[in-house]
Amino acid sequence: MISGFAQSGDSQKALDLFSDMHFSGIVPTEFAFGGVISACSDINALEQGKQVHSYLLKLGFEFQLYIISALLDMYGKCGSLSDAQKANPCAYHYGFSLEFPIGSSLFTMYAKCGNLEDGKLVFRRMPTRDVVSWNAMISGLSQNGQGNEALELFEEMRLGGTAPDYVTFVNVLSACSHMGSVERGWIYFKMMSNEFGIAPRVEHYACMVDVLSRAGKLDEAKDFIESATIDHGIRLWRILLSACRNFQNYELGAYAGEKLMELGSLESQAYVLLSSIYTSLGRQEDVKRVRRMMKLRGVSKKPGCSWIELKSQVHVFVVGDLMHPQIDSIGVEIRRLIKHMKDEGYQPSSITF
Repeated sequence: MISGFAQSGDSQKALDLFSDMHFSGIVPTEFAFGGVISACSDINALEQGKQVHSYLLKLGFEFQLYIISALLDMYGKCGSLSDAQKANPCAYHYGFSLEFPIGSSLFTMYAKCGNLEDGKLVFRRMPTRDVVSWNAMISGLSQNGQGNEALELFEEMRLGGTAPDYVTFVNVLSACSHMGSVERGWIYFKMMSNEFGIAPRVEHYACMVDVLSRAGKLDEAKDFIESATIDHGIRLWRILLSACRNFQNYELGAYAGEKLMELGSLESQAYVLLSSIYTSLGRQEDVKRVRRMMKLRGVSKKPGCSWIELKSQVHVFVVGDLMHPQIDSIGVEIRRLIKHMKDEGYQPSSITF
């Protein structure tokens, strides 16, 4: 049940069920630990993940390959390289070396922490690599702005005889998007079905729309969406709407936004963007109509949120929230900084604190 909740995306239920299991006196199995660690990973529940790690150490599960791999993945996704490095020696101590799960989890962790050099070192030292290993490395390179190297690695993978899967092409198309390479994006999109018999999924269409949109080919992106042979829902129009705002193509942006409303989107960002576009076009009646639709569908704009880690403690700040325990001293410091900025000649457009 715990693994099932984690795999279906209901991570909080997985954590709650694991807690109930613990307090009822039932000793978890390695699979229960794997499931709850995966749940912690999905929702970045670092503190709960550490508690689970401590618990499994007491029960002697630290030598399980599956567990070590899950821990490395969790700490990597949570951006806690120091904790991941504590789990890493266990893999070597128990003789796991750089087998598939351990190696893949290690360089995924390094990539998510921006430490590509160590990630590459782990990848090259793996005795053998499966498609999951290649996918993880290609994804890490792409996400860290090294699109060319990601595509070179894909070609190396092909020449080495490892057949790509649908995840591989999501990563490859994502690399093309970050590079702004429309031509190569089309090559790989067509290669997927023509050469490897992989039917494009919504993820591939989304990547291709992003490739076209980032390159400013908005009309081509619109035509591509409307010719799509899959039930793409709202995902593709949302990408186009955002791109239209960035390129100030308000007419096409209004078209994409209306498509989202027709499909029943409940994402506040889509309504806010569409309302902003109509404001730019001077169409106040449409602005009012969009806001009425938001209210009718119960869509509310979420306040902005930011966070910072200081001395291993995460501080979260939400717009309009004055509940931080150090809010008074924070306010004093902000006013001091603003005064200093003004003295240096900076003129802020607004001061909302």
